[in-house]
Amino acid sequence: MRYLSTPDEVVERLKKQAKKLQRSGAGKHSDLLNRVAKQAGYDHWHHVVKCNERASAASQMRSIRDECEAITAAELHGQVNAVLTQDGIACPPFVIFSTGIGDAWLLEPNEQLGMCLVWRGECQTMGICDDPDRLEVEWDGTYELRGDFFCVESQHPLIGTRAIGGYPLDGVRKLLDQAQSTMTKMALVMGQVDSVEITPEVIAQMVKKGWSEDEMQVLKAEGYRYSPGRDSLLGPVVSSEDENF
Repeated sequence: MRYLSTPDEVVERLKKQAKKLQRSGAGKHSDLLNRVAKQAGYDHWHHVVKCNERASAASQMRSIRDECEAITAAELHGQVNAVLTQDGIACPPFVIFSTGIGDAWLLEPNEQLGMCLVWRGECQTMGICDDPDRLEVEWDGTYELRGDFFCVESQHPLIGTRAIGGYPLDGVRKLLDQAQSTMTKMALVMGQVDSVEITPEVIAQMVKKGWSEDEMQVLKAEGYRYSPGRDSLLGPVVSSEDENF
C-alpha cells in the first residue's frame, strides 16, 4: 500500500467533505468517504485510515526521539530527570532517565529492554527510526532493577553485563510501575518473579526505609518475600488449592 503523509487535519477535512455531500443527498456516507478519498489521491477510505495511523506512529516516534535528546542534554549538564513517554499507536510508554553521574537510559517496561543514551559522560548512538516505512527502536540490551542496583546485560562493547549502583531508582521504579501493562504486573506479583527470602540483609535494608525489625520478622514468618525489582514485599500467593481447603 502506498504511503501518503496523512496527519489528523487531512482526515478531518475529508470527513467534513463527505458529510457535506451527504447533507446534499449525494449518497451513503461510506460511499462518499471512498469518493472524497479517491479525489484526494488515495485508493479508498481505508487507505486514508492506514496512512493516518502510520503518520501518528511516526509522530510518536519523533516525540520519543525528542525526549531522549532532552534527557541526554540533562545528563550532560549533570541533571537528574526521569520521564514517561506517551502511549500511542507505535508503542506503549517508555521510561527515559538521566542519572546525574554520567549515564542515561531509555527503557521498555514490559519486556525489560534497554538502550544506553549516555555512558560515562559520552553520548551514544540513538537507535530510533521514525521513518513511516520503518518504525523501530534498536534495543541493545536487557535490564533489571535489583534493590539499589541497575543490572544490565548489554551488547554495547563498553557496558556488557554489570550491576550499577548510584542511580536514582526510586523515581524510575514509579514510572516503570505506571507504564507496565496489567498483565505484566499480574505476572510479577502472582509469579513472584525475582522474589527472594527475607534475609537479615533484606531486613536491614527495609529498616532503613522505615520498617521496624519486629514488623519484618512477623512478615517473614507469614511467608512474605522480598522483590528486588520492585523494592517491595510480596505476600504469599494463594493458590486455588488453598482457597478450596
